Amino acid sequence: MNQCGYFAKNLEAIRKINNANLTEFSEELDIPKSTLQDILKDGNTSLHTALHIAEHLNIPLSTLTGEMVPVDNPDVLTILLRYFAWFDRLSKEEQKTVAAHFRSIMEVVQK
Repeated sequence: MNQCGYFAKNLEAIRKINNANLTEFSEELDIPKSTLQDILKDGNTSLHTALHIAEHLNIPLSTLTGEMVPVDNPDVLTILLRYFAWFDRLSKEEQKTVAAHFRSIMEVVQK
């Protein structure tokens, strides 16, 4: 799969994690629903739109176009965990503990 495919797959995963329908997610991203539908088909969009989406999700574009979260970069993992509302309610120390457990899980999964 290429980066466009990963972009589409990762956006769809984020939409599902947020339990948002297409209309809600397009509003969150501040893009037309038709644009979101087109992107979700194959990930093709302009660089401007891709950057706009990444900015609204508050994550790097490279995270959206990547195949897998690198376990050696805890900041990326922490950013992804922020999609879970419960994670934001944890103290900083609890967030570090949860992130460490997820990194361990990712290491096992990657083997």
